[in-house]
Amino acid sequence: MVEAVVTSVLEEALRQASERIAKKITEGKKLTSTDVIILLLDQMNKRIDDTNKRIDDLNTSLNKRIDDTNKRIDEIKEDLRSLHQEVSSIKSDIIALMREKLKTG
Repeated sequence: MVEAVVTSVLEEALRQASERIAKKITEGKKLTSTDVIILLLDQMNKRIDDTNKRIDDLNTSLNKRIDDTNKRIDEIKEDLRSLHQEVSSIKSDIIALMREKLKTG
């Protein structure tokens, strides 16, 4: 919570400082080293935000694919469970038939 507040305050400070520097540029004034550093920090911050958005988008996409895969795995598990029950039933039928054949044979 505190981190989010600090981050938003710093972003706002960078935005305002960048606006003042942009005004300075339009007035033809010379930029100080600090002005240049602030502009670089603002650009880095924007790139980090863009990267974070791409990461969030990839994460959302990956989670959707994982959910779809898990759904398919669950379906396969259910199919396998049904197949196991069917094989067990056939096995029981074969054993019963063999016992009957041995008794009458």
